[in-house]
Amino acid sequence: MTLIGIGVDLIEVKRIRRLGKNKRFLPKVFSKEEIRYCQSRKNKWQHFAVRFAAKEAVWKALNRSGVRWRDISVERQESGRPEVKLQHKKFGAVTVLLSLSHTEKYAAASAVAFQP
Repeated sequence: MTLIGIGVDLIEVKRIRRLGKNKRFLPKVFSKEEIRYCQSRKNKWQHFAVRFAAKEAVWKALNRSGVRWRDISVERQESGRPEVKLQHKKFGAVTVLLSLSHTEKYAAASAVAFQP
């Protein structure tokens, strides 16, 4: 496998909470599944923020311009491990490893992208 890139992002949860007041923000950035998952959680803004950070980290790891927010989807495996789903043909056969972390105030994500 060939390393494509590494990406890291850190964001304040209150920034996403503030942006989330705009009714167009969530559907523009997150898939229906991501919105459903985050809204089902007790601290939904922490979950939205960590997914936003993940999308930024993945975008940086892929070094791609012209990629839309919803081309990158973050899902939760049954084990609890985060998984990246890439929705655009231009990605080809790319594997992305993702690590997420959040507190009451901050959310962070790191991504490593590989190609066979």
